[in-house]
Amino acid sequence: MPKSASLIGIKSVYCYTIQEAAEATGVADRTIRAWIKAGLPSMTKERPTLLRGDALIAFIKAQRKARKRKIGQDEFYCLKCRAARKPAGRMVECETNGVRVRLIAICDTCETIMHKPVAIAEIQKLAEVFDLAIRDRSEPMKPLAAKQPL
Repeated sequence: MPKSASLIGIKSVYCYTIQEAAEATGVADRTIRAWIKAGLPSMTKERPTLLRGDALIAFIKAQRKARKRKIGQDEFYCLKCRAARKPAGRMVECETNGVRVRLIAICDTCETIMHKPVAIAEIQKLAEVFDLAIRDRSEPMKPLAAKQPL
């Protein structure tokens, strides 16, 4: 089963049993029961327990919004630390590939490599904040020359 619930299979005007809601979202029915305990509105006075589709959609969207982390322009999100971190020594490599730009830095705390996509228009502002090294990847890679026999 996927790690996050899918909103695609949920109809907002439909009522679901716990098992139907689990199938529609792609999560286990234990997860749906845990969501009910966490505050998902449900109709529990009658059996089977029913969940409204619009309430299910709103609950999943609220969960996703709560998980989002805001980071500053001069910060990266470190996956190992699970927090916003500044790059070590304020050194950042800017890798461009045509229209895409990606910043690469090392976490100041755990020394893990961090990545951050940015818009091309932000490069000038970021150059004032970081010690920026720009590398262009838009040129095709050249094949290595074969070794000549001795």
